[in-house]
Amino acid sequence: MLSHHERQELERIQQWFEHDDPDLARTLGQGRPTGGVLRSRWLRYVTDVLAIGLIVLGAMTLNFGLIFFGAVLLAVAACLHVAHWGDGPPVRGQPSE
Repeated sequence: MLSHHERQELERIQQWFEHDDPDLARTLGQGRPTGGVLRSRWLRYVTDVLAIGLIVLGAMTLNFGLIFFGAVLLAVAACLHVAHWGDGPPVRGQPSE
């Protein structure tokens, strides 16, 4: 729970954002990230394919470096997928604070 002073400071910051940069204030008010390269699905799927390709190529050529780099890239791809697990539309009826 925020104190009275903290709420006043947050309201002051919100008013400053609405006055100075209304587009940013609108985006922050929606509570959804603006998108970008890291949010795109194609990047996540390309990372998956590249990681699996490196692992297969490393296994075929018995190159431990390719296998290791593919495994690291596969871990990065898994993190990207987990970070964007609930990318669906916001649920209605839930309060937003």
